[in-house]
Amino acid sequence: MRWNFARCAIVVATGMAGNTMPAIAQVKGSELGTISQVIDGTTITMQYSRPRVRGRNPLFGTKAVHWGEVWTPGANYATTLETDKAIALDGRAVPKGKYSVWFVVRQSGDWTMVLDPKWRQFHNMPPDSNPAQIRFGVQAHEAPFAEVLTWSMPDLRVDGGTLAMNWERITVSVNVGVTPSLTTTMPLADAQQYVGRYDFMEVDSTGKVTKTSPLVLDYENGTLKGRVGLWDGYLGHFAMVRVAPDWFVPAVYDKKGVIYEVLRPDVTIEFAREKGRPMTFEWRGDDDKVFAKGRRRP
Repeated sequence: MRWNFARCAIVVATGMAGNTMPAIAQVKGSELGTISQVIDGTTITMQYSRPRVRGRNPLFGTKAVHWGEVWTPGANYATTLETDKAIALDGRAVPKGKYSVWFVVRQSGDWTMVLDPKWRQFHNMPPDSNPAQIRFGVQAHEAPFAEVLTWSMPDLRVDGGTLAMNWERITVSVNVGVTPSLTTTMPLADAQQYVGRYDFMEVDSTGKVTKTSPLVLDYENGTLKGRVGLWDGYLGHFAMVRVAPDWFVPAVYDKKGVIYEVLRPDVTIEFAREKGRPMTFEWRGDDDKVFAKGRRRP
């Protein structure tokens, strides 16, 4: 027994002398979490520590979260929101930057969401109200039980989405709006020169025509639109989004008539003019190779 004990002591001493002791992991009751979402080139990131209910039920209106207090929806250091471009939250302008996130929680009526540009703050040291803050009312609703506090983006659109916080039986959702990188509308005078019927032809790598179909361009609700018979099941009545003179990309609508995908850089449509009028076109893939072409019908 003495020999074994001495041997263990030697091993431990040797490990310490050689600096080979493994680093001690920091295990926290509220582990750090991050979500990041890109919407049309705008990146929105939430970083927060994730407290658990741990049998404290109810949480809100008790010692865990008091009614009327200013509370960060997280733990440890304040939850932060960072955006690399200007956005809107429930219609309120939020400039590019990083903010600590707080709620003024209330038993009835709207809560207040607070974004403070001083983002490195401890969770139990909320900031005083000041002119630099962005403050607006939000609604807290009953939701299915969530053991761990969670921020998420459960809904996305081409121009924004929904940012949501869930914990215990409470959820708070905020509408996110981003500045579109492309304009989907066109003046009628500009669109009319493209409106008409075309022969649409798929081609292989050698330029040989493999399939043909009509392409119809029309104008609806301020937008130049198209329909290709071959691809009607996928593209449907798609928008022609202008990205340069005589250059377009197709944008696909969902069942509610809202654009949900812009096929850029997957597809580029380039028109060529004859006597000043758009007459022919080429559809190119992201490798710049032509996979379809066509000509205006007489």
